[in-house]
Amino acid sequence: MSSVTFLGTGPGNVAAGRFQSSVLLEIEQRRVLLDAGEPCGSQLLEIGISLADLDAVWITHAHTDHIGGLPLLLQASWLHGRQRPLPVGVPRHLSAPLRAWLDAVLLPSEVLGFPVEIFSWQAETAFAFDDMTLWPHPTTHLDRTREEIGNLAIESFLFEILSAGKRFVYSGDLGSAEDLRGVLDKPVDLLICELAHFTPEELVAVLRGARIGTLCLTHVSTDLDERREELQMLFERELSSTDAVYLPDDGENLDL
Repeated sequence: MSSVTFLGTGPGNVAAGRFQSSVLLEIEQRRVLLDAGEPCGSQLLEIGISLADLDAVWITHAHTDHIGGLPLLLQASWLHGRQRPLPVGVPRHLSAPLRAWLDAVLLPSEVLGFPVEIFSWQAETAFAFDDMTLWPHPTTHLDRTREEIGNLAIESFLFEILSAGKRFVYSGDLGSAEDLRGVLDKPVDLLICELAHFTPEELVAVLRGARIGTLCLTHVSTDLDERREELQMLFERELSSTDAVYLPDDGENLDL
């Protein structure tokens, strides 16, 4: 059976009692972590997942609310006895700085006792991982940041994942709801979409008519989070082609 567990669903501005962006996808006996916001390591242990059993970590972009829990996850994996390699996929501009960061916080592979296999995404190029295929699609989330700091290599992605005859989309962070247009031309079994960088009405306009099995709204901005019931009713009313709408809490599990 396939399932998804929402380890962290909180907004990037940090809210008391809420954890940062991280989702565990379990498909075909594989466990893949989508983003690694803190405290993803302790959350995995909380739901009974051995850190030695994690098969890969895939990062959409470099914001700390999506990657800040990674060093402690690696440290905990070492202290919990992990020995097999851990593949960590990241945007290209993050690969070398991440390796330097791990060295700086005293977590090189020589200390960890297992290889951290850092590799990079190529936009719109399929990546095969056992029976899973990942398509990393670029988003506009970091367009302004690229201009502000003068680094045109900075990238941000949403993930399209194909496995076991199903199609999953994980948004990471978007610059606009329009970033989703390219992955809605075919049915989506599960869409995990953030709701912090555009209005609910803008997202509804993009999703209307798309064939979606389950829509999960995460990373909801603080002001919208106070209107959860209203939001759910809005999306259920407006998206007749979507079978189910959820606003999951931290730690919530959904069978697929």
